[in-house]
Formats: sequence, structure tokens, C-alpha cells
Amino acid sequence: MKQTSQSYMLRAVVYASAGITAAVIIGLVAYILYMGLPNFSLSLFAFHYSSDNASLFPALVNTLTVTLLSLLLAVPVGVGAAVYLAEYARRGNRFVRVIRITAETLSGIPSIVYGLFGYLLYVTTLKWQFSLLAGCCTLAVMILPVIMRTTEEALLAVPDTYREASFGLGAGKLRTVFRIVL
Repeated sequence: MKQTSQSYMLRAVVYASAGITAAVIIGLVAYILYMGLPNFSLSLFAFHYSSDNASLFPALVNTLTVTLLSLLLAVPVGVGAAVYLAEYARRGNRFVRVIRITAETLSGIPSIVYGLFGYLLYVTTLKWQFSLLAGCCTLAVMILPVIMRTTEEALLAVPDTYREASFGLGAGKLRTVFRIVL
């Protein structure tokens, strides 16, 4: 295929745009490093937090703790719900459609609404105060629909021939789900 001068111009514009974008990103990173490195010290990651030493380490530890605990709460429930919806529930069932629509709707809710819900339910109503558990439960409720829908779509993507082959070899429904499908 012969390239015309118009395709050369288009290629030059694309390369120039990519070069400008890369230069801007490299410039921003260089500026941040130039301005930030003189202020960097190991006390930034000290475990003790005070007004003299503004440490990031407690915030990092709490972030990892909240993330792991909320995943421990949400993943078993989300995967279990997805296995039920994909493997055990009848395909055209009204209950299944309602759960799927609800999960998709809950996936679209902004995180600030979940935060307000967590504040009203866990902090105010259940009197858990501003605790790690309240944050974990709020985050678990927020990520549950995403885990559920993602897992269900992955389970539905497994070909039925794998299930049929497992049943043909004498495996039961539960073994097929846990050994073949998951």
C-alpha cells in the first residue's frame, strides 16, 4: 500500500502529540522530584505521629488494614453470590434479574453516598464511633456489588463444555463449581 503525503502528515502529528505529552509528564515528575526531594527524610515514615513529625506510616498501615479487612468481608460474600447466580439459580428467574439490576445500580452509586450511609448506620446508629471496623464495613458494602458482578461475568464466560466434561467424568455440581469453573 502506497503512503500519501497526507498519511505522512498524520503520522507526524501523532508522533508530535505523543512527544509533547511525554515531555509534559516527564517535566511534571522532574519538577515534583526537584521540589520534594530536599524535604524528604526517613522520619516521614516513622511510626510515631506528632505535630513535630508528620509521619505517613500510620496512614499507610491503616489504609492497608482497612483494605484487607474489607476484602476479607466482601470477597466471600461476593463470590458466593456470584456462584449462586451463575451456577445454581435458574437463568430466566425474576429474583436473579432483580439481584443483577440491584448490583449494577449499587455499582454506580458514588463513594460519598456510601460514606454517608456508613456514617449514619455504623457511626451514628450502631454507635461504633469513628473506628476501623466502621470503615471496613462501609468499604465492604461499597465493593461488594463490583466483586459480585465481576465474578459472575467471569463464571458465565467459562464454556459449558467444561462443565459437561466434568459431569461426564463423574464429578458432582459442587466439585465442578469449585474445581473447574472457579
